[in-house]
Amino acid sequence: MQTFTLPWGAWHGDVQRTFQVPDDWQLEVFTMDTDVVVSDEVVRQALERLRADMAVQKPGSAIIVVDDLTRPVDLSGLLPRMLDHMNAAGVTDDRIRVLIGLGSHAPLSEEDLQKKLGRVTLQRVACINHSPEETEPIGMEWGKTPIRLNRHYLAAEYKVVISGLTPHSFAGFSGGAKMLVPGIADMETLTRTHKSVLMGFMGKLGSVEKNKFRDTIESFVEKAGLDYFFGLVINADRSIRALYDGHYVEAHRAASEYAAGFYRQPVNGPYDVVITSAYPKDTELLQAENALIPIKSGKENLLKEGGTLIVMSACSQGPGHHGLFGVNGRLYRVPRPLRILKPYQTAFFFENITVEDFGHVFNSAYYFSADWEALLNHVRPHISNAPRVAIFPYGSMQLTG
Repeated sequence: MQTFTLPWGAWHGDVQRTFQVPDDWQLEVFTMDTDVVVSDEVVRQALERLRADMAVQKPGSAIIVVDDLTRPVDLSGLLPRMLDHMNAAGVTDDRIRVLIGLGSHAPLSEEDLQKKLGRVTLQRVACINHSPEETEPIGMEWGKTPIRLNRHYLAAEYKVVISGLTPHSFAGFSGGAKMLVPGIADMETLTRTHKSVLMGFMGKLGSVEKNKFRDTIESFVEKAGLDYFFGLVINADRSIRALYDGHYVEAHRAASEYAAGFYRQPVNGPYDVVITSAYPKDTELLQAENALIPIKSGKENLLKEGGTLIVMSACSQGPGHHGLFGVNGRLYRVPRPLRILKPYQTAFFFENITVEDFGHVFNSAYYFSADWEALLNHVRPHISNAPRVAIFPYGSMQLTG
């Protein structure tokens, strides 16, 4: 048997896991360059532009909205430097809040907050989880649904958003205005947002151009106000590769253009077998579908019809939580087979979940195991001799189209 290695368990060790496969499998592992990291000087210049803008506006308070642990970027290095520049602009730590843009995800524990924000930030400023119950109207509606956003955000005199960018199925890329709608919205707005997507009101994976969903939420953010935006393109090891700052539309567009080029993988399919991992978005079962980004984004078939697809995730926090699509959520439905998987023999390798958990998120007819050897024994009869095998260690970030 030969082996391949995957990063495993973002935020929960980030270890390297080794898996065995038959010797005749012809492996092609799609790695990602991590040599480029944003320089201290680029960060300093961006923060100086933030300070200068705040010095002109002279706010008495500020709020910084960030994403949660289902998103891969570590902010423990950036945030203390940002706080220093806000102080230099006249806003003291006791007048600054950090708000976790959860949408309807689970609140971050103290341990989670420390992982995401760092001990220094937690010691300096108030860091709070968004609650859909603590919202106020902004004076706009989506259909007949009043848009309501977090009251702490609306009350702050200066508003900043920091977000990582990864491919997103209906927003093109994560981050930008999506950090506010639905990130810090009430449950009615959250429901309206996701219902719109289910009805086809969406854009294209890996592109923000002609994206109806993003255009709409940006109009709401324009009304609510957002003074400064930091868009972060993330390396496979979760370090910050590139930083774009300024107006939330312009900076997000520029970051998205860079991200689209960086995350795109040149492939030579179709392959007999595709193995794809949800890392670095492998924290929970409800995020595991992100591993399908290489399949969803392919302009041509990445995998042969009848080929074998193996989907992998550490699911370090178990099944996870989503107030809309989790069990008992407002939009929860018993899972049906995914149309995109219909042409393939699909098997799922997930850890830290039960068969019951799996059946709440994926159709129970799919094969699922937490035992790699058992999964191999299941798929091998469907695979020809000497198959071509594509491996995507960072499947939640890797575009193939």
